[in-house]
Amino acid sequence: MAQPPWVKRKIRQRQRQWRRYGGLSRLPARTAHNLRWRVSDPEEIARWTDRQLALDGYYWLFVLGLNNSGTSLVSRVLASHPRIRPLPGEGQLLTNALPQAVDYGARRNWTARLDVFHWTEEADSAPALRTRYDWALYYEPGPGVLLEKSPPNTVRARWLQANFSPSRFIGVVRHPYAVCEGVRRREGLPIEEAALHWRRGNEIMLDDAESLERFLLVTYEGFAAHPQEELDRIESFLELEEPFDRDVLEEPLPHHNVDGRVQRLTNLNEKSLERLAPDEIETINRVAGPLMERLGYEAL
Repeated sequence: MAQPPWVKRKIRQRQRQWRRYGGLSRLPARTAHNLRWRVSDPEEIARWTDRQLALDGYYWLFVLGLNNSGTSLVSRVLASHPRIRPLPGEGQLLTNALPQAVDYGARRNWTARLDVFHWTEEADSAPALRTRYDWALYYEPGPGVLLEKSPPNTVRARWLQANFSPSRFIGVVRHPYAVCEGVRRREGLPIEEAALHWRRGNEIMLDDAESLERFLLVTYEGFAAHPQEELDRIESFLELEEPFDRDVLEEPLPHHNVDGRVQRLTNLNEKSLERLAPDEIETINRVAGPLMERLGYEAL
Protein backbone atom coordinates (compact mmCIF):
# COMPACT_ATOMS: atom_id res chain seq x y z
CA MET A 1 0.00 0.00 0.00
CA ALA A 2 1.35 3.44 -0.94
CA GLN A 3 2.19 5.75 1.94
CA PRO A 4 -0.06 8.81 2.39
CA PRO A 5 1.67 12.12 1.48
CA TRP A 6 1.73 13.30 5.10
CA VAL A 7 3.63 10.16 6.15
CA LYS A 8 6.26 10.83 3.48
CA ARG A 9 6.54 14.43 4.68
CA LYS A 10 6.94 13.22 8.25
CA ILE A 11 9.80 10.91 7.24
CA ARG A 12 11.53 13.70 5.32
CA GLN A 13 11.15 16.06 8.26
CA ARG A 14 12.65 13.52 10.66
CA GLN A 15 15.59 13.08 8.29
CA ARG A 16 16.14 16.84 8.12
CA GLN A 17 15.95 17.09 11.91
CA TRP A 18 18.52 14.34 12.27
CA ARG A 19 20.97 16.15 9.98
CA ARG A 20 20.28 19.65 11.29
CA TYR A 21 20.71 18.84 14.96
CA GLY A 22 23.95 16.96 14.77
CA GLY A 23 23.19 13.46 13.49
CA LEU A 24 25.67 10.89 14.80
CA SER A 25 27.96 13.56 16.25
CA ARG A 26 25.38 14.47 18.91
CA LEU A 27 24.14 10.95 19.50
CA PRO A 28 26.30 10.33 22.63
CA ALA A 29 25.15 13.60 24.20
CA ARG A 30 21.49 12.86 23.46
CA THR A 31 21.84 9.31 24.80
CA ALA A 32 23.35 10.57 28.05
CA HIS A 33 20.70 13.29 28.20
CA ASN A 34 17.85 10.77 27.94
CA LEU A 35 19.49 8.47 30.46
CA ARG A 36 19.82 11.30 32.99
CA TRP A 37 16.10 11.96 32.62
CA ARG A 38 15.26 8.34 33.38
CA VAL A 39 17.49 7.89 36.43
CA SER A 40 17.29 11.31 38.11
CA ASP A 41 14.51 12.63 40.32
CA PRO A 42 12.53 15.68 39.18
CA GLU A 43 14.22 18.05 41.63
CA GLU A 44 17.67 17.08 40.38
CA ILE A 45 16.50 17.46 36.79
CA ALA A 46 15.13 20.94 37.57
CA ARG A 47 18.39 22.04 39.19
CA TRP A 48 20.48 20.78 36.27
CA THR A 49 18.14 22.47 33.80
CA ASP A 50 18.27 25.82 35.60
CA ARG A 51 22.07 25.69 35.70
CA GLN A 52 22.26 24.93 31.99
CA LEU A 53 19.73 27.57 30.95
CA ALA A 54 21.39 30.24 33.13
CA LEU A 55 18.73 32.90 32.79
CA ASP A 56 20.40 34.98 35.53
CA GLY A 57 17.97 37.89 35.46
CA TYR A 58 17.00 37.54 31.79
CA TYR A 59 13.82 35.93 30.40
CA TRP A 60 12.26 33.64 27.81
CA LEU A 61 11.34 35.29 24.52
CA PHE A 62 8.78 33.49 22.38
CA VAL A 63 8.07 34.55 18.79
CA LEU A 64 4.47 33.71 17.91
CA GLY A 65 2.92 33.63 14.46
CA LEU A 66 1.61 31.37 11.75
CA ASN A 67 3.68 29.62 9.13
CA ASN A 68 4.72 31.99 6.32
CA SER A 69 4.01 35.06 8.47
CA GLY A 70 7.56 36.35 8.83
CA THR A 71 8.46 34.74 12.16
CA SER A 72 11.74 33.35 10.77
CA LEU A 73 12.69 36.80 9.54
CA VAL A 74 11.97 38.46 12.90
CA SER A 75 13.69 35.64 14.81
CA ARG A 76 16.84 35.99 12.72
CA VAL A 77 17.00 39.71 13.51
CA LEU A 78 16.45 39.02 17.21
CA ALA A 79 19.13 36.32 17.27
CA SER A 80 21.70 38.83 16.00
CA HIS A 81 21.77 40.52 19.41
CA PRO A 82 24.72 39.44 21.58
CA ARG A 83 22.48 38.89 24.60
CA ILE A 84 19.85 36.78 22.83
CA ARG A 85 20.46 33.04 22.68
CA PRO A 86 18.53 31.17 19.97
CA LEU A 87 17.95 27.46 19.54
CA PRO A 88 19.38 25.84 16.38
CA GLY A 89 15.84 25.36 15.04
CA GLU A 90 12.22 25.26 16.14
CA GLY A 91 11.93 24.20 19.75
CA GLN A 92 9.02 21.88 19.01
CA LEU A 93 11.43 19.73 16.99
CA LEU A 94 13.95 19.45 19.83
CA THR A 95 11.71 17.74 22.36
CA ASN A 96 9.16 14.96 22.46
CA ALA A 97 7.25 16.70 25.25
CA LEU A 98 5.31 18.94 22.85
CA PRO A 99 2.94 17.67 20.15
CA GLN A 100 4.27 18.06 16.62
CA ALA A 101 1.91 18.92 13.82
CA VAL A 102 3.52 16.44 11.45
CA ASP A 103 2.45 13.61 13.77
CA TYR A 104 -1.18 14.61 13.25
CA GLY A 105 -1.01 15.09 9.49
CA ALA A 106 -1.42 18.85 9.97
CA ARG A 107 2.05 20.25 9.41
CA ARG A 108 0.91 23.71 8.29
CA ASN A 109 -2.68 23.42 9.44
CA TRP A 110 -2.32 22.62 13.14
CA THR A 111 -5.25 24.87 14.07
CA ALA A 112 -7.43 22.12 12.61
CA ARG A 113 -6.47 20.21 15.79
CA LEU A 114 -6.98 22.82 18.49
CA ASP A 115 -7.92 19.96 20.80
CA VAL A 116 -4.24 18.99 20.65
CA PHE A 117 -2.42 22.33 20.28
CA HIS A 118 -4.41 25.03 22.09
CA TRP A 119 -3.08 25.10 25.65
CA THR A 120 -3.81 27.64 28.37
CA GLU A 121 -2.62 27.97 31.96
CA GLU A 122 -5.17 25.28 32.86
CA ALA A 123 -3.44 22.66 30.70
CA ASP A 124 -1.13 20.04 32.20
CA SER A 125 2.15 21.64 33.27
CA ALA A 126 4.07 18.33 33.30
CA PRO A 127 5.47 18.71 29.73
CA ALA A 128 7.13 22.01 30.72
CA LEU A 129 9.98 20.48 32.73
CA ARG A 130 10.84 17.97 30.02
CA THR A 131 10.67 20.72 27.39
CA ARG A 132 13.02 23.01 29.33
CA TYR A 133 15.30 20.06 30.04
CA ASP A 134 15.50 19.09 26.37
CA TRP A 135 16.05 22.66 25.18
CA ALA A 136 18.82 23.12 27.74
CA LEU A 137 20.90 20.66 25.72
CA TYR A 138 20.87 23.02 22.71
CA TYR A 139 21.10 26.56 24.07
CA GLU A 140 24.57 28.11 24.02
CA PRO A 141 25.99 28.92 27.49
CA GLY A 142 24.50 32.07 28.99
CA PRO A 143 23.52 34.29 30.53
CA GLY A 144 21.07 35.94 28.18
CA VAL A 145 17.55 35.95 26.76
CA LEU A 146 16.36 32.52 25.64
CA LEU A 147 14.75 32.86 22.19
CA GLU A 148 12.33 30.25 20.86
CA LYS A 149 10.13 30.11 17.77
CA SER A 150 7.67 27.34 16.95
CA PRO A 151 4.48 28.21 15.01
CA PRO A 152 2.11 26.14 17.22
CA ASN A 153 3.18 28.28 20.19
CA THR A 154 0.84 30.85 18.64
CA VAL A 155 -2.04 29.02 20.36
CA ARG A 156 -0.33 28.05 23.62
CA ALA A 157 1.15 31.37 24.78
CA ARG A 158 -0.85 31.38 28.01
CA TRP A 159 0.55 27.95 28.89
CA LEU A 160 4.05 29.15 28.12
CA GLN A 161 3.62 32.20 30.34
CA ALA A 162 2.46 30.00 33.21
CA ASN A 163 5.34 27.53 32.88
CA PHE A 164 8.28 29.54 31.48
CA SER A 165 8.87 32.44 33.80
CA PRO A 166 9.68 35.22 33.27
CA SER A 167 8.64 35.43 29.64
CA ARG A 168 7.86 37.91 26.88
CA PHE A 169 6.08 37.42 23.57
CA ILE A 170 6.37 38.97 20.13
CA GLY A 171 3.45 38.14 17.85
CA VAL A 172 3.92 38.43 14.08
CA VAL A 173 1.01 38.75 11.65
CA ARG A 174 0.94 39.01 7.85
CA HIS A 175 -1.76 39.70 5.28
CA PRO A 176 -3.84 36.53 4.76
CA TYR A 177 -3.44 36.62 0.98
CA ALA A 178 0.30 36.02 1.30
CA VAL A 179 0.00 33.50 4.14
CA CYS A 180 -2.73 31.48 2.45
CA GLU A 181 -0.89 31.39 -0.87
CA GLY A 182 2.26 30.21 0.90
CA VAL A 183 0.48 27.50 2.88
CA ARG A 184 -1.27 26.25 -0.24
CA ARG A 185 1.95 26.27 -2.25
CA ARG A 186 4.05 24.53 0.40
CA GLU A 187 1.44 22.13 1.76
CA GLY A 188 -1.17 21.72 -0.97
CA LEU A 189 -4.06 22.79 1.26
CA PRO A 190 -7.27 24.09 -0.30
CA ILE A 191 -7.36 27.86 -0.05
CA GLU A 192 -10.39 27.76 2.27
CA GLU A 193 -8.51 25.55 4.74
CA ALA A 194 -5.55 27.91 4.60
CA ALA A 195 -7.84 30.87 5.30
CA LEU A 196 -9.44 29.07 8.24
CA HIS A 197 -5.97 28.34 9.61
CA TRP A 198 -5.03 32.02 9.35
CA ARG A 199 -8.23 33.11 11.06
CA ARG A 200 -8.21 30.54 13.86
CA GLY A 201 -4.55 30.97 14.76
CA ASN A 202 -4.51 34.75 14.77
CA GLU A 203 -7.83 35.05 16.60
CA ILE A 204 -6.50 32.89 19.42
CA MET A 205 -3.18 34.72 19.53
CA LEU A 206 -4.85 38.12 19.78
CA ASP A 207 -7.42 36.97 22.33
CA ASP A 208 -4.80 35.20 24.46
CA ALA A 209 -2.54 38.25 24.29
CA GLU A 210 -4.96 40.02 26.62
CA SER A 211 -3.83 37.57 29.33
CA LEU A 212 -0.11 38.03 28.65
CA GLU A 213 1.90 40.41 30.79
CA ARG A 214 4.42 41.27 28.06
CA PHE A 215 3.24 41.11 24.45
CA LEU A 216 4.23 43.09 21.36
CA LEU A 217 2.45 42.79 18.01
CA VAL A 218 4.54 43.22 14.85
CA THR A 219 3.26 43.09 11.28
CA TYR A 220 5.31 41.66 8.45
CA GLU A 221 4.31 44.60 6.28
CA GLY A 222 5.34 47.18 8.88
CA PHE A 223 8.64 45.47 9.48
CA ALA A 224 9.41 45.33 5.76
CA ALA A 225 8.37 48.95 5.13
CA HIS A 226 9.93 50.55 8.23
CA PRO A 227 12.55 48.18 9.61
CA GLN A 228 14.43 50.81 11.60
CA GLU A 229 11.30 52.05 13.35
CA GLU A 230 10.06 48.52 14.04
CA LEU A 231 13.42 47.49 15.45
CA ASP A 232 13.25 50.55 17.71
CA ARG A 233 9.90 49.30 19.02
CA ILE A 234 11.29 45.82 19.59
CA GLU A 235 14.38 47.18 21.29
CA SER A 236 12.26 49.23 23.70
CA PHE A 237 10.05 46.21 24.43
CA LEU A 238 13.00 43.93 25.21
CA GLU A 239 14.77 46.46 27.51
CA LEU A 240 18.24 45.15 26.73
CA GLU A 241 21.36 47.00 27.83
CA GLU A 242 22.90 47.00 24.35
CA PRO A 243 21.22 48.16 21.13
CA PHE A 244 20.85 45.97 18.05
CA ASP A 245 23.40 46.39 15.32
CA ARG A 246 21.29 47.99 12.58
CA ASP A 247 23.52 46.43 9.91
CA VAL A 248 21.52 43.22 10.36
CA LEU A 249 18.68 44.89 8.45
CA GLU A 250 20.90 45.10 5.37
CA GLU A 251 21.87 41.42 5.41
CA PRO A 252 20.11 38.58 3.53
CA LEU A 253 17.33 37.25 5.74
CA PRO A 254 15.12 34.15 5.49
CA HIS A 255 11.74 34.51 3.78
CA HIS A 256 9.23 31.72 3.18
CA ASN A 257 8.26 33.06 -0.19
CA VAL A 258 7.58 32.38 -3.83
CA ASP A 259 11.21 33.07 -4.74
CA GLY A 260 12.42 30.29 -2.46
CA ARG A 261 15.64 32.07 -1.62
CA VAL A 262 17.25 34.12 1.14
CA GLN A 263 17.30 37.84 0.33
CA ARG A 264 17.34 41.28 1.89
CA LEU A 265 14.32 42.49 3.82
CA THR A 266 11.58 43.01 1.23
CA ASN A 267 7.80 42.91 1.21
CA LEU A 268 6.95 39.99 -1.06
CA ASN A 269 3.18 40.09 -0.62
CA GLU A 270 2.54 41.26 -4.18
CA LYS A 271 4.28 38.21 -5.64
CA SER A 272 2.04 35.96 -3.56
CA LEU A 273 -1.04 37.92 -4.56
CA GLU A 274 -0.23 37.41 -8.24
CA ARG A 275 -0.56 33.65 -7.73
CA LEU A 276 -4.11 33.86 -6.36
CA ALA A 277 -7.13 33.56 -8.65
CA PRO A 278 -10.07 35.98 -8.14
CA ASP A 279 -12.26 33.22 -6.68
CA GLU A 280 -9.50 32.36 -4.18
CA ILE A 281 -9.31 35.99 -3.07
CA GLU A 282 -13.08 35.97 -2.61
CA THR A 283 -12.81 32.82 -0.50
CA ILE A 284 -10.16 34.39 1.74
CA ASN A 285 -12.29 37.53 2.13
CA ARG A 286 -15.31 35.46 3.09
CA VAL A 287 -13.50 33.30 5.64
CA ALA A 288 -11.06 35.82 7.11
CA GLY A 289 -12.80 39.14 6.46
CA PRO A 290 -13.75 40.19 10.02
CA LEU A 291 -10.26 39.46 11.36
CA MET A 292 -8.67 41.22 8.38
CA GLU A 293 -10.66 44.31 9.33
CA ARG A 294 -9.64 43.95 12.99
CA LEU A 295 -5.98 43.89 11.96
CA GLY A 296 -6.33 46.72 9.46
CA TYR A 297 -5.79 44.62 6.35
CA GLU A 298 -7.56 45.77 3.21
CA ALA A 299 -9.68 43.30 1.30
CA LEU A 300 -9.54 43.37 -2.48
